[in-house]
Amino acid sequence: MTARDESAKMLASLMGIDQDEAAERLDRKVLITVGDQPSAMSLASEVTLLLERTLAITEVPDEAHLELVVGNTAPRAACPRQYAAADAVSVIVGSAPATRTASEAHPLVVMIYATAVSAAVLRAVAGDGALPQGPDPLEVKASQLGLPKLDALAPLDLTGAVLVGAGAVGHGFLRALRTVPATGELVVLDPKKVGEGNLNRCLYLQPGDEGRDKVKALTERAAPDFPTLRLAPMVGEFRQYAETIDRVDTVIVTVDSRRARRSIQEYAPRRVFDASTTDVTAVVMHVHEQPTDGACLACIYRHIPDEHARERSIAEGLGIDLDTVAHGFIDEDAATRILKAHPGLDKADLIGKAFDSLFRQLCATQALTTAEGRQVLTPFAFVSSLAGALIVVEMLRRAGGVTDANYWQVDPWLGPLARLRKYRSKSSECVFCSSPDAQALVWRWWG
Repeated sequence: MTARDESAKMLASLMGIDQDEAAERLDRKVLITVGDQPSAMSLASEVTLLLERTLAITEVPDEAHLELVVGNTAPRAACPRQYAAADAVSVIVGSAPATRTASEAHPLVVMIYATAVSAAVLRAVAGDGALPQGPDPLEVKASQLGLPKLDALAPLDLTGAVLVGAGAVGHGFLRALRTVPATGELVVLDPKKVGEGNLNRCLYLQPGDEGRDKVKALTERAAPDFPTLRLAPMVGEFRQYAETIDRVDTVIVTVDSRRARRSIQEYAPRRVFDASTTDVTAVVMHVHEQPTDGACLACIYRHIPDEHARERSIAEGLGIDLDTVAHGFIDEDAATRILKAHPGLDKADLIGKAFDSLFRQLCATQALTTAEGRQVLTPFAFVSSLAGALIVVEMLRRAGGVTDANYWQVDPWLGPLARLRKYRSKSSECVFCSSPDAQALVWRWWG
């Protein structure tokens, strides 16, 4: 399953069309025309990185199905156009020429601007109005991020922190983190290997990384961006890391499983920064510091009936039982049973892979047809990039003493809105917060 297959499957699901038609739409070529203003060039660079993982990019005007004109410059093609312009105040993208005149935006803000521009271009290329819609023009304001002043930031000391997950949101986080001063050592943790489909949204990866450990590929590619921060890769699960140290200080969560997030909370980390995506329709940001009266990871991602539905679909689709799926990763015995249902697979490739990942792969190649298939489809690159960038936004806000909210849901097609930040209290049904032993441990460690 290639990167283009991943994107085509998601587009097909969103638009209610078959995958071949979705692939044809993604093959429509985009021409990016850039003005010579520094703000235009920096925005165009980020947008190109996001779009080239999803769409076909061309430098030949006559080939273009859509032209994106960035900054103050003349169009080069006769096809339909989108225009984008950005400064420190906002980015504007739409079907009419746009101008911005304030000073240049900080690179972190430009990254977030680029996700809005990429969404508008993808919507225009796909056509038919089937993708989530937005105003024309769309303006995303930097003030909605609630950031402190970015020109004199104290370095973020990440000593004692662990990034759990080296997938697309983890890549987005590191690409955003490189725009601000950071020191210390950051452990990067993931048990999986790079698959072909990962290249559609994991922005540090390059062709040839397939089959490598995700953490090693990511940290090797990202290391040059961090002269004062050491990235320490560890192949494994969070529990393996947590059991090697006394207690976990800071955990940055980018995994894609509700169960995995609840299991992280069991180790009572002092601080949590968590970002998740719901296919391509929402990004959720959660943060807390223990002890807290607010929601923890297990409150936000408490068990819901849909989890059993998804796990049952995985078990039925792979030819195994529900208890085996709960283990998370395929061992030799599980691989043997899966091969009875899917004899065309390679046993060596199966061992160590997450059940969820294999299920997603089989759904995307249409080897499985299931009502749960939509839930495991991977988002477009711009959605994961936005999720990762919002983690850095919240880290900077917390470092500046802002603790007024612990939950933020953002529509990736419209951009962040400050009024949607909320403070969520503990859930009475939370298995962690309702446990006297867990709360006693929190106060003994972090009180």
